[in-house]
Amino acid sequence: MRRVVRGFWGPRPESEQELAVRWSTFLTRLHEIDPAVFGTWEPVGEATDPDALAAYLGERNAGDDWSDRKGYAMALSTPAANPVEVTVSGTGGGVSDHLAMSVVVTITTAGDHAPLPYATVLRALAEAWDVDWGEVTETELQLALEDAGREPGQACVGWAAYLSERRAALLGPGDLPGKAEPTEHGGLLLDLSESAAGIDDLVAVNRDVRATGALEALPRPMDRAKL
Repeated sequence: MRRVVRGFWGPRPESEQELAVRWSTFLTRLHEIDPAVFGTWEPVGEATDPDALAAYLGERNAGDDWSDRKGYAMALSTPAANPVEVTVSGTGGGVSDHLAMSVVVTITTAGDHAPLPYATVLRALAEAWDVDWGEVTETELQLALEDAGREPGQACVGWAAYLSERRAALLGPGDLPGKAEPTEHGGLLLDLSESAAGIDDLVAVNRDVRATGALEALPRPMDRAKL
């Protein structure tokens, strides 16, 4: 099974060292969730302290004169011998008013592997990166949402979702799908892993939540990190 955990936000200037602290926080949180799955990363190994990550971030973006505008890129993956295939990539620190910042975790498990707590992974991502919105999704769901009218840049609700504070404030008590939990930064984590029977259910949830305005894209040109 392949699931993708993603978080997005708008322009937010941050230095390589500030981004390294966020990366360190996020990787540490992942390690706490499941050390066997999220314990070691190529090419940095277990060196997930901010100084080591700042050095790698600097090396990876060396020679790119536009990094301070479009963001500093990072890409990590678990070793081939890992019981679960995981890739983590992201771009942060950019100030472009048209290019969103993001972190994406792609998790591929074998059929006999126990389910991972994807909503907990999304919480770790959302809190470490202070994102505008995030989701746990898969290819089939994304295609179904596009067929149902989702527009580019719009947030969406997957098997789990994160909405930043102003997005969450647009939801009334009767608009909350699944299990809702508050998070750092005033956001809301929605876990639909037990309440949604399948993709058709999630498409219906997205239609209802979109009607509240909570899934609207950041206005272009973007002038803020969150709605």
